[in-house]
Amino acid sequence: MLAIKITIDERSFKEAAYILRALPRAVPRVFRRAIGRTVDMAATDLKRRVSTKVTLKKGDIAKGISKKKSTYYGSVGAKEWRPGLLEFPGTKQMPHGVRYRVSRTEGRRMIKHGFIQTMPSGHRGVFARTRGTRLPIGEKRGPSIWKIIQGAPGLLKAVTDAAGDRLGKLINDQVGVEFKRWSR
Repeated sequence: MLAIKITIDERSFKEAAYILRALPRAVPRVFRRAIGRTVDMAATDLKRRVSTKVTLKKGDIAKGISKKKSTYYGSVGAKEWRPGLLEFPGTKQMPHGVRYRVSRTEGRRMIKHGFIQTMPSGHRGVFARTRGTRLPIGEKRGPSIWKIIQGAPGLLKAVTDAAGDRLGKLINDQVGVEFKRWSR
């Protein structure tokens, strides 16, 4: 699994602990809130950047992104979950197969002899026969979010850099929030 790791470095921890020395119980609260907000913002940034590469909706992209948060550590990852071709807008049944478009930069593609069908379980998808015979039938899927991120040069670095910049700002903001609470 591909992941962006968000951690508190030792220097930031010592600075915040020194500033909040009068409120020692506030230190974990500051870092927990700052990391949580940074992880959420990094996941949103990753969704936006991936949505410029593929035609998937942002809600479907979010299914392929995982978030983990704790007091001093957070991560945003991309799963290897592959959405079905029917989740990409513009997937249509044509007389000789199914037309679909995955990438925003490339044109439409065609699965000859493919078909859109609802299975007895209620699942709808794009299917095609794997051989020339009637069976077996396999569902066709698009690329995983993980593959899309790997195929876009500089995307992961841009998200990581933006998350690092945000974390420092959010730590300062949360220290200010604790001082406002204390001064009441």
